[in-house]
Amino acid sequence: MHYKRVRRHGDAQPDVPQHGSVPPPTCAVPSCEHVSEARGWCHGHYLRWVRTGDVRGDVPLGRRTQPEHCTVDGCGRRCHSKGLCKAHHKRKQATGSVQADVPIREVSGDGCISHGYRQVPVPPDERTLTRDRTYVLEHRLVMARTLGRPLDDDEVVHHINGDTLDNRPDNLELWSTMQPKGQRVEDKVDWAIAMLQRYARHLLSDGDTGARKEKA
Repeated sequence: MHYKRVRRHGDAQPDVPQHGSVPPPTCAVPSCEHVSEARGWCHGHYLRWVRTGDVRGDVPLGRRTQPEHCTVDGCGRRCHSKGLCKAHHKRKQATGSVQADVPIREVSGDGCISHGYRQVPVPPDERTLTRDRTYVLEHRLVMARTLGRPLDDDEVVHHINGDTLDNRPDNLELWSTMQPKGQRVEDKVDWAIAMLQRYARHLLSDGDTGARKEKA
C-alpha cells in the first residue's frame, strides 16, 4: 500500500490510515447500525427517501408483511398480494379498482356450467376413463362409466330430450363422427368391419376378422 502511494504521489503518506483499517461509517439514522451506502444512509433508508422523500427513522426496517386475509370488506379469502386476495388483485390490475360491490364467482367442487354443459371434477379412481383428465364434461364422463372405457375423439354423446344438463344415462346416446376415407367398396367394407369390431364384435365371425387381419 505504501509502495503504491510512493509510485502515485511520491510520498508514502504514513499519517494517512490504510484502506480497511478504519471501519466504514454507519447509517446517519441514529437507531440504525447498517453501513452507510448513499447520502449517509444505509441502503434501506436510502430507498425510503427515494420512494417517499422521508427516511422515517422511527420506523424499523424490515420486509413488508402481508395481512393474512384480503383487506376488502366482507372478503375472507387469503391474501395474495398487496393486501388483496387473488381475485381482487386481478381486478385491481385489470380495471384499477377492486370492485368490492361485485361478488366473486364461486366455483364449487360439484363443477360448473360452461356453454350450456356441466363440467365436473373427475375422482382420482375414475381418471382412467378420462385419460387422466381431472375436469371433463359430465355427459362424457357418464357415458364413459356406462361403456367402462374412455371415449375416443370421434365419439359424441347426444342428449335425447335436448336438455344438455340432463345427464342421466337413459337420456344419453353414443354417436360417432367417424367416416370412411374412400368411396371404393373395399374401403367401405373395411370401414364397416372396423365399426363392428369397435361396437358389435359379437356380430363378426372369426373367419371375417381373420381374413381381414391376413389382408392387413
